[in-house]
Amino acid sequence: MRVAFIVSESFTERRHGGFGWLVRLVGGELVRRGFEVYVLAWRDPDYPREYSVGGVKVITYDYHFETKSVFRHLRDYWGALRVIRDVSADVYVSIEAMVETLIAELVRRGSAHVIWAQDPFDWRDYELMASVDPYYRISRVRFLANRVLFGTAYRMADLVLTQAMFYIEKLRRLYGLDPKRIHYLPNPVHPIPEEKSIVKSSEPLICYLARMDPQKRYWLFFELARRFPNLRFVAMGKPGVLYEGRYREVISRYGDLKNLEILGFVPEERKREILDKCWVLVLPSIREGLPIAMLEALAHKVALLSSVNPDGLTERFGYWAKEDDFSKGLEYLLKNDRWRALGEKGYAYVRENHELNRVMDELTYYLETVVGGHG
Repeated sequence: MRVAFIVSESFTERRHGGFGWLVRLVGGELVRRGFEVYVLAWRDPDYPREYSVGGVKVITYDYHFETKSVFRHLRDYWGALRVIRDVSADVYVSIEAMVETLIAELVRRGSAHVIWAQDPFDWRDYELMASVDPYYRISRVRFLANRVLFGTAYRMADLVLTQAMFYIEKLRRLYGLDPKRIHYLPNPVHPIPEEKSIVKSSEPLICYLARMDPQKRYWLFFELARRFPNLRFVAMGKPGVLYEGRYREVISRYGDLKNLEILGFVPEERKREILDKCWVLVLPSIREGLPIAMLEALAHKVALLSSVNPDGLTERFGYWAKEDDFSKGLEYLLKNDRWRALGEKGYAYVRENHELNRVMDELTYYLETVVGGHG
């Protein structure tokens, strides 16, 4: 079976977002299970049109996210159409609904189409994002047009999956989807370390793990390090290509902090080593879906301190900083070692719900069923 993922990003040296990480992991596992896998994604600067990663064939096309030119967008979508048509997959799996999803549904009617909801946006989401990132400032007219396009894509899909339970009601409200059509399939976490291998540092270690993009408000993590000079803070992540200048300007203000390490992008092995030692993960985003970084932290017994609370995970396994009260939250988690018990509960949750083989068994079943039923 030929499977093609439609996604806004691939996992490259210049881009390390959750969507790219997901398709790289899931795509690689499908290859090992005998599937032929393609990833159709926006091209990062200086990357070739086609390349392979772990048996997954990546085909990219131009997409100018920052442009307001309708002509430019139409030209980009024409490039996407040709890629989608030429790949000729048995099933197209969109990591969140995109214009490309609808294109695939229209030009490849003989194929099956799946949308795996990862981060659907309503008007409030755009307002929040625009408050920190001008690229997300869109008109109400454009939002309504997107709502029609994406809603049509969801309704035309043969199968709708969601990685978070709270999206079921959101998709009903936003696009009028029947909740009975939406199936919960959590994102996988891999690897989940053996419990005995996780050894925490003897002194508090507070971490950040995410892109250094405006929506993440990473500077609030740096401010937290300034307020707690006796604690050690480690930041992992780098900015997207659109935000490198702003990132350099921000971090220049924090060079005097002796208790703060800004590591940039770190390899997977190094990331896992740090999470094994980490006590608390801070996620100060203005908004999120259900970020993979949150699940990765829980897989290493790390308590959560976050301004977002997807599926109630932050409340269950940490402190929900509703009012951006990160200092209060950190003090709460450190007092009487609360972080430790919360991290252990989070580890058990991830092991039960997000283990890779369990998720892949379900995904494989869905793909085989939808392709078999489509014909």
